[in-house]
Amino acid sequence: MVEILLFALLSVYLFYRLWSILGTRTDNEKRHQWPLSETPENNVIILPQKNVQQPISEIVIEAPQPFAKQIKLIEKSLKDFTITRFTNNACKAFRAVLTAFANGDSSRLEQLVGTKVAKEFQQAIKDRAKRKETLSIDLKEVEAEVEDITLHKTIAQILVRFTSDQIVTTMNKAGEIIDNTNQLTNRMIDRWTFQKDLKESGLIWLLIKTESVDL
Repeated sequence: MVEILLFALLSVYLFYRLWSILGTRTDNEKRHQWPLSETPENNVIILPQKNVQQPISEIVIEAPQPFAKQIKLIEKSLKDFTITRFTNNACKAFRAVLTAFANGDSSRLEQLVGTKVAKEFQQAIKDRAKRKETLSIDLKEVEAEVEDITLHKTIAQILVRFTSDQIVTTMNKAGEIIDNTNQLTNRMIDRWTFQKDLKESGLIWLLIKTESVDL
């Protein structure tokens, strides 16, 4: 009888210690928001932050909607691909293509754009040369926004909308400005489509289509 009483007292004591250590949790109690580790799928590292009121799920977006699925498929094929890196490089490509076009650099254009677009640029350069005119493009600021992403088998296409401020002037043989004589800055909107075969290594996305949007 004494042994049973001792076991009962010991059980009550252990239960009390366990309750005092673990306690109870209510719905209003704050929960830990553990940082996500870097994985090939999300390629995002969340660092611990102080005074963060909202849950991690509300401040971290793994991929822009509605293209998360397409981006995941591209990331599986291209090791270092992220949509942010692509958009930044698209801005650089936009500047490089316009600079090469203004300078009449056909060789550089062939490196940056697809065959069809290259021919269109080259024809415009030849026509300008026949008129003995030169072109100047002063590109002030460029913003890029992904409008669409499509995949067909291994071919990926990304449509980017560029909004830029440009001073475009045309000069004749004598160096006189014959177009935009006041050198006004104009807001331009262009929609360019970049393409890449995901089976091929390398970082180059070719420009396969250009379109200007009237403001």
